[in-house]
Amino acid sequence: MLLQFKVKNFKSIGDEITLDLVAGSGSEHRQFVVDEGGVGVLPVASIYGGNASGKSNIIDALSSMLHNICYSYKNGSKDFLHVTPFLYDHELRRQPTEFEIFFSINGREYQYGYKATRDNIASEWMYDRKLSKNNTQWRLIFERRDKEIAYGNAVAYQRLKEYNGLVGSKMLLLSFLGNMQANNTEAFSSVYEWVTQATFGNWVHSDNELIEEMQYRYEDLKANFIEFINEFDPCLEDIIVEKETGKDGKERYRVFSVHNGEKYPFDIESDGTTKLFRYFTSMYIFFNNLNGVLIADEIDSQLHPLILRRIVSMFHNKEINKKSSQLIFTSHNLIVLDNRDMRRDEIWFTEKDDRGFTNLYSLAEFKANKKEIRADLNYGNNYLAGKFGAIPYLNLVEGDQ
Repeated sequence: MLLQFKVKNFKSIGDEITLDLVAGSGSEHRQFVVDEGGVGVLPVASIYGGNASGKSNIIDALSSMLHNICYSYKNGSKDFLHVTPFLYDHELRRQPTEFEIFFSINGREYQYGYKATRDNIASEWMYDRKLSKNNTQWRLIFERRDKEIAYGNAVAYQRLKEYNGLVGSKMLLLSFLGNMQANNTEAFSSVYEWVTQATFGNWVHSDNELIEEMQYRYEDLKANFIEFINEFDPCLEDIIVEKETGKDGKERYRVFSVHNGEKYPFDIESDGTTKLFRYFTSMYIFFNNLNGVLIADEIDSQLHPLILRRIVSMFHNKEINKKSSQLIFTSHNLIVLDNRDMRRDEIWFTEKDDRGFTNLYSLAEFKANKKEIRADLNYGNNYLAGKFGAIPYLNLVEGDQ
């Protein structure tokens, strides 16, 4: 599970910000919290804020970090890394962007990060330790400074030094070794596999591949989707997937929906229905097969507010979310900004400071008159009233009171 994400010098993010999915001490909705080796982890993180406050940049930063891990080996030195520094500051434009994540796999906690410009990996590192609420000492797996790579266990990873010269300046070592089938790469392969699987529904697989997963690997996925969509649209009777060969000789899949016994191309369905189809396919696979992280910017776009509430509740429901997958999303919809639906530490806000830097803070950390926000407060109304910041036109809001 993803425990924490840190980023510095990316788009509107100047100073380092941290999105923390480790549960705080709050007692509300303890049933939402997942126990990972004695550490409580949150299944949901929501991000609210005004337009141009940097919400989407946080999502983009996490997606870019994971994209670089998955693809920098495959792209080699041909393409630029997905890195965009803060552009409105002369010094920061020259500095590398910094990414770091903390996550758990099979009872161990990993710390992995790197600093990079678009055409160079300045540094890269990975550590691990036993996952425990009592902090244990980190163990070095590797550290990289430009082209110099040092392994924590010099004996076990002795053979890996042979590959050092093959790691290009725009190629992450984790990406390279995670793809290797050589001996002594198990630690790298397991971490690389977690990254690629964890982001299954975001950008790693195409729509065509998602359809193939539905048709051939997960036999009851279609029936579950029909049941789910009928909660909101009882007129959709069935989904049919057909394989066809294009003029270029390549096989593709086409999806059809059934209404009143008639078959229609699925792409004539509403944008909301097609978006739900993609979301649900990923969610089903996450809930039943993979421990994944669904990353969604403006998740409520084209969706009814009650559908957003339903999606959030599914991630919170351990009987549905069997693999303890997680949801990170941005939204302007306040329906789940409610103490009945979310814990305080699952709610985050963004706003910019005088320098134009995005700040990120949790409702659980927010203090009003030096007192923490009560768990029984109406979060949505107080947010709209400007009590938590992170809204546009704050002076106008205050002036109307």
